[in-house]
Amino acid sequence: MTKGITMNPKANWKPFWIAVLTLVSAVSMAACGPTIPIKFPTYPDSTGAQLKRLLQGNRNLGIVAAQPNSSFLSRINYNDDWSATIEAAVSSAVTERGFFTVVDIENRKDRLRELAHSQSGLTQESLKIGRELQINNMLIISMTRPPTSQCTTKMVADYTGYAMQMALAKANGGSGEQAQLKKATKVMNLTVFVEGKLISVETGQTVRYSNSEAHEYYNSAGDQNCPSELAAFDPALQKAANKIADNLSPKVVTLPVPLMDDVEGSRGNLERVEKFLGDGNSWAENNDFESASKSWKRALSESGNSSMSAMWNLAVYNWYKGDYREASQYFDKVKGELGPGAMSSSMMFVIGKFREQQEANKGR
Repeated sequence: MTKGITMNPKANWKPFWIAVLTLVSAVSMAACGPTIPIKFPTYPDSTGAQLKRLLQGNRNLGIVAAQPNSSFLSRINYNDDWSATIEAAVSSAVTERGFFTVVDIENRKDRLRELAHSQSGLTQESLKIGRELQINNMLIISMTRPPTSQCTTKMVADYTGYAMQMALAKANGGSGEQAQLKKATKVMNLTVFVEGKLISVETGQTVRYSNSEAHEYYNSAGDQNCPSELAAFDPALQKAANKIADNLSPKVVTLPVPLMDDVEGSRGNLERVEKFLGDGNSWAENNDFESASKSWKRALSESGNSSMSAMWNLAVYNWYKGDYREASQYFDKVKGELGPGAMSSSMMFVIGKFREQQEANKGR
């Protein structure tokens, strides 16, 4: 008998396959048995190929924003420090995506803002400063033109009025079910034209993204007064920051890779092989992957180096800790033990993801 999850390569491992394709959370996957969480970056469709070439796995990032022309913001009476606001918004949005480590460049920020504003010598100077600060990449943000706005009317659900109608109906003995109220409401459509320019400090390569998508700022339902541009500006700026992060930053996702405990095909004392596999998986369930690896190595030794489950678990463990060479050797042994025709689609998917990360981390 086996314990925990059994990954039979000939079985239909559909639940995990679906989970992998939809990248469900590690919490839901953990209910199926012990796993090791593997983190890897996903790239946006729009700029993904360019980002892979530029970044080469490098993750340190400096962020600086140019001060816009004073005429850009005078119309809406915006008096805050726009550069500091957009830098903070982009930094927060980038950090949420989990790939970049944002480096504090406060002592050089004024000089970089000046260069970003004039665009004169920006690339060379930013590369020089980036190297001095040991930053791999610089993200230069600028407002390319004044914001534009348009006030429109939309029918907006009045949830407060709807709740009051339901309460009154119930008080009068009715069911409380009412048609949802919708009221004509003024909406401010504000577009903030912001460009992000990502520069590799090492190569000087650049990838750009420009936001030109309007943000809809709603009044309270039924309010026929146009919202002010100033009120709509900060949320529009946040939307632009998110769009820049979406297109210029990879997003790290977690793939919970199930562990194996099947002794089928193993040689040696199968009871001891099974015991050490189970012990290792129990350690893994408690997130002590180093102790788990020691048990899996004992299982592999007890099996005369024939336990595919031990090989698989050790491959995943070494991938988790970043030892791509060791992980690759174990994955190759699994493939050699099974033969190409016996690999399940789920195993092939996991190994394919590993190969992608191995390629992005050459030399490790």
